[in-house]
Amino acid sequence: MTPNVLRKKIISSSLFSFLSLLALAPLTPLSQAETATTAKSQVLQPFTATYKAEFSGFGVTAERKLSGSPTSWRLDFSAHSMFAKIEEYSRFAQQGQRLVPQHYDYQKSGLGKDRHTALSFEDGASRVVNVYDKSHSIEKAPANIQDKISYQLQLAMDVANGKTPLKYQVADGKRVREYEFRVAGKETVKTPMGAVETIKVQRVREEDAERVTNIWFAPQWNYALVKLKQYEDGKSYQITLTKLSIDGREVNVDQ
Repeated sequence: MTPNVLRKKIISSSLFSFLSLLALAPLTPLSQAETATTAKSQVLQPFTATYKAEFSGFGVTAERKLSGSPTSWRLDFSAHSMFAKIEEYSRFAQQGQRLVPQHYDYQKSGLGKDRHTALSFEDGASRVVNVYDKSHSIEKAPANIQDKISYQLQLAMDVANGKTPLKYQVADGKRVREYEFRVAGKETVKTPMGAVETIKVQRVREEDAERVTNIWFAPQWNYALVKLKQYEDGKSYQITLTKLSIDGREVNVDQ
């Protein structure tokens, strides 16, 4: 393997790890009156979003697609490069303002060891069964447990409704990880689709943490994620929205 090919594989591996952060979906926008009333109006809409991720001149195109209905949504993610492929999906239901995971599946091939993970959320998500390794199941899951995709959708919904604190318990194999975010303000973001007003959200980490993760949502595009950027060890990764359709209708900067 030549040094150039090895470098590309290392960059590709880093990008694919970063792409696991990308899973935020559009929401039906709410007026102030709707926010104060019933949660029944807070319904996700089917969408297809295309993103470009780039690091050191190496790019990967990723796509996320939400389909189904509130009783059983399915979010699919795919990312491909000349070195690797990731296929990931989550099935979950919506109960008012809460997303309840049902099944999570992740497959990666082409970079290092191939990996396939599947989690089944049973008994109202109070028990998380690791399909391929029962010994890594969670018998007593915390209330409001999420999977690696559903928690990110839950974050988008909570930001849309002004909820705090933004803390999430996420099943990761046998472990349960906690993620916390905060709203950092408003900002205009330039994308290939045009400039758009956004709400900036930042991952809360330890004070001495070297990694910084920022996320930008566009309220006028139903709180779709338009950019995600991470800084670490003097390097930065960025994901930018390049194309979005909501409920079969393509959106642009004028919408």
